[in-house]
Amino acid sequence: MLASHQVPDVQSAMGIVWAYRFDAEGTPGLIDRAAIPDLDPRSGFVWLHLDLVHSRAKAWVGDQLWLPAAAEEAFLATDTHQRLDHSANLAWGVTHDLVRDVAANSDKVGALHWIIGERFLLTGRREALQSIRLIADALNRGEEAQSPTDLFEQILEYIIDDITHAIVRLMEQTDAIEDQLLDERLGEVPQRVGSVRRTAVRIHRQLNGLHVLFRRLADTHANRKAPDEMKAFAARLIQRIDGLHHDVSAVQDRSRLLQDEMSARSASQTNRQLYTLSILTALFLPATFITGLFGINVKGLPWVEADLGALFVALACIGAALLTLVLLRWRGVVGG
Repeated sequence: MLASHQVPDVQSAMGIVWAYRFDAEGTPGLIDRAAIPDLDPRSGFVWLHLDLVHSRAKAWVGDQLWLPAAAEEAFLATDTHQRLDHSANLAWGVTHDLVRDVAANSDKVGALHWIIGERFLLTGRREALQSIRLIADALNRGEEAQSPTDLFEQILEYIIDDITHAIVRLMEQTDAIEDQLLDERLGEVPQRVGSVRRTAVRIHRQLNGLHVLFRRLADTHANRKAPDEMKAFAARLIQRIDGLHHDVSAVQDRSRLLQDEMSARSASQTNRQLYTLSILTALFLPATFITGLFGINVKGLPWVEADLGALFVALACIGAALLTLVLLRWRGVVGG
């Protein structure tokens, strides 16, 4: 019986998560796992997605001597702040994306490192990312991409779709919190408002970073050329980012108003409780004085020998409380 021949998975050994080749019409196809793809195909373009935790993937990037030093540094950097830079024929940067969680919607942010050339798109990550998985699923279903910039635009569209869904969830949570607050059911409202504000701040920062970076690329002057296709894509992206920026700002404003109203209601409730406690203290203060007075062990106290002495003291306490209540109403402290 002949032993089965197993094809070596060279790409996994190199830290390549997957590699696609797109033909001249933009139709994608997975490159055989036994082959290291060429970043300069004769027709079409390629997409390589790397695992940046893998040491051989980092070594492979370092061996690409044609890459500008700034592009290599940004691609292999361990910090996760968003950035974007370019040369006349390349663009590179770091973009935030949600970490993929198969169990639920994740709020954890990861970094997508990328380099775009005329015939290739190179991406890398240290954690599984949501948009990358979605675009790979779309390509496996036959989705087409005409160029590396077109493919990267689709990736960013998935990122923006995730942000849009997150903003919609925030709006729904804000509506629910508002209803709960109007019904005087504070309960977990403070924690829920805090969660909404934290998520809104994270999304606002992500959108603001994208806006600043791609606005700078779209407005690049002629003395520092950028790929024309990237500049056109940046201009399209900014329009959608501006709309989302307005939506998340509205959520932030509503959450601040809800927090202010919640604080006012909480303070009002505390004041009512303190008011009630103060009235009770004032009413019982004369009775406390009388019982304390009759509790001292000295001669001359009234009703010491009387059979109804305890009743007389109780009536004196009640009378003192009623007199205090009348005086408080006369002074306007207690409403009629």
